[in-house]
Amino acid sequence: MQCPECKSTHIRKNGINKQGKQNHICVTCGRQFINNYEKQKGYDEKTKRECLTAYVNGMGFRGIERLKGVHHTTVINWVKSVLEFCQGFL
Repeated sequence: MQCPECKSTHIRKNGINKQGKQNHICVTCGRQFINNYEKQKGYDEKTKRECLTAYVNGMGFRGIERLKGVHHTTVINWVKSVLEFCQGFL
């Protein structure tokens, strides 16, 4: 294991975070990190496209939430971002 900041291998354990994962600290630079940090995955493009298509075809946000399992505020944010993108073409 090495520090993501300075690449040092002089690492010590430094407690456990709220999710129960082991924290580590670099003795060289003092950076605290989790060894196997996983980036949030989000939704794939197919799911986004299906939700936006359902919205354009008249389905409500909560209906999309029930159908696709994507929270309605997430779908609202996707619609807003598409509208902002399209404003540049009008």
